[in-house]
Amino acid sequence: MLHLHVHSDYSNIRLIDSINKVSKLIQKAVNLNNSGIAITDHESVSGHVQALQIVEKGKSEGSIPEDFKLILGNEIYLVNSLEEVRDNYKSGITKFWHFILLAKDEIGHKQLRILSSLAWDNSFKTGKMERTPTLKSDLEKIVKENPGHLIASTACLGGECSHWILNKDVEKFNEFVQYCYDLFGEDFYFELQPNNSEEQVLVNKTLISISEQLDIPFIVTCDAHYVNKEDRVFHEAYLNSHEEEREVGDFYATTYMMNVTEIHEYLDWQIGEENVNKAIRNTEVIADKVSNYTLAHSTIVPEANIPEYQEEHYFKDFYDTHEYIRKFAYSDNKYDRYLLHLISQGFKTKGYYVGIKDEELKILIDRIEIELSEMWKVTEKIKNSISSYYISTLELIEIMWNEGDSLVGVARGSVTGMYTMYLIGLIQMNPIQWGLPHWRHISHEKAELSDVDIDTQRNRRKQIIEAVKKRKGERKVLNSCTFKTEGSKLAVITAARGLGVDNDVSQKIANLIPITRGFTWTIHDCLYGNEEEERKPVIEFVNEIKQIPNLLETALNIEGLICGRSIHASAVYLFNDDFTEHNARMKAPNGTYITQFNMCDSNYTSGLKMDFLTISSLDIIRHCMELLIEAGHMQWQGTLRDTYNKYLHPDVLDYETKEMWDWIAENKVMDLFQWM
Repeated sequence: MLHLHVHSDYSNIRLIDSINKVSKLIQKAVNLNNSGIAITDHESVSGHVQALQIVEKGKSEGSIPEDFKLILGNEIYLVNSLEEVRDNYKSGITKFWHFILLAKDEIGHKQLRILSSLAWDNSFKTGKMERTPTLKSDLEKIVKENPGHLIASTACLGGECSHWILNKDVEKFNEFVQYCYDLFGEDFYFELQPNNSEEQVLVNKTLISISEQLDIPFIVTCDAHYVNKEDRVFHEAYLNSHEEEREVGDFYATTYMMNVTEIHEYLDWQIGEENVNKAIRNTEVIADKVSNYTLAHSTIVPEANIPEYQEEHYFKDFYDTHEYIRKFAYSDNKYDRYLLHLISQGFKTKGYYVGIKDEELKILIDRIEIELSEMWKVTEKIKNSISSYYISTLELIEIMWNEGDSLVGVARGSVTGMYTMYLIGLIQMNPIQWGLPHWRHISHEKAELSDVDIDTQRNRRKQIIEAVKKRKGERKVLNSCTFKTEGSKLAVITAARGLGVDNDVSQKIANLIPITRGFTWTIHDCLYGNEEEERKPVIEFVNEIKQIPNLLETALNIEGLICGRSIHASAVYLFNDDFTEHNARMKAPNGTYITQFNMCDSNYTSGLKMDFLTISSLDIIRHCMELLIEAGHMQWQGTLRDTYNKYLHPDVLDYETKEMWDWIAENKVMDLFQWM
């Protein structure tokens, strides 16, 4: 058997819904000797990468059977039209119908990503509820373009199929079933659920009867929102802890991962033992239709624009003695050749041939050779062009200066040690002048695509991202998402609220959780201590929280759960093709488009992360520049970058005036950023 309708805490990104962590769900399926599991969160594919990694690791370690089948799906909200649901939702005439989609293969998963992204494009609010409807026309279009890659089922009592049964509308029921069968054929299933409510019993019996008439197969699912039967009290408390009006009654009494015996106990009297066995067997039939695939992909560096240029072979005198300069000059990779061209232009522009001693020239050329050799070797190891990454980054910096109308910081992090990056203008500090090594940034002994962090003005961030989207394409640039989680203190307060405990009492207990060096202790550390962190149990916390029935157990079940979504402070993802090739998008609460996969998972699926860091010191410098220009102490040079380069570039700054250093020593300079 497989549980094919299961919710993890990723279902909580819009509305508090589940207390299941992905790892716990998979472990429960293994413990039940299930042959697999499907993850079907509410309009979200965000948990899919984590699920894949858990299963992959479990199989390699032997804790998960090799033939265990992970199925990736989505519970969508299927509607006829946006106008209909916007206009009629208050009357109760129109519903946001629940519907289950399962991917059979990689193509099916891409279809899930496209559909989920479209649903978030359609998002709007009805009161406090954030809606993410999928249009039937969109589902039809995506499936018919490449059929046979998705499996569908009718979902729970919130589905359209159940609604027309309960309302005894045969015409509407037949119309919907025909729509589904036309799209999915033999991959369309009626979904039964083990619940003794009058409504569910009627739906179950009706679907069995119609299944025989129409030869449409049926399955049984538990619509799991918590793992074990005894977890219901914790799930109910979690739902009650938030302001939204939620159903916490009979429906949720059976929404856990039942074993086969429990399913029979609920359904045998309703539809007969043989039908129950058939429904269970059909879950295995679905599993057999699903292939094993992965979403893992090496980083894809987006193509950068290379303008027309004349290859001058400026370093030709060194080709015989410097292997990697020669390799870059004659490389089959256009980005290698262009990068060497930019390096040579920077070398020429900075006048290094004018009056330089031979031994000094050798030091500089040798440094270029060393850095190019590391780039070449890393490129070979990771099968990804390092040159294209640097050129793409350089293109971003140019966009920031020009279209973004922003100052760009001198340099940040390990790339400050790269002499070649100084020559092409990616950084502004000369690392040789300051004795900075290249190996902190790139080394073939640790082959990876090293990050280049970019500082920009804080008050220009939105303008910069829009400029990058305009240049690269709106569907090739996304802010990275982050997921909010219930920390230990918040978990105690949330659990207490759900259990009806007075807020002052819960605040008092939560305040007993220590914070050490900025990190809040976990509830586990408070209970048992942590020898590695030199932490001892917090006796007062333990005594207080155990006085209130179920508070400790509920808080432990809530701690660490995903409870919302947000925008990463700096990370932006760039894609070579439409983002749906390897990711999906949703909206942050403020409406900004963000990835559906978090930073680690976006990296896993090929995304190129660029850190657009924003610092207020650049806003201050910009304001100072404007005042100095207004006062006539600086002259505008035609562009922001040219003006900055003339007066404030590190190469032209005055480092000799003793009075400036005295001001710093005497704390007369009130703000210094990254001062070393």
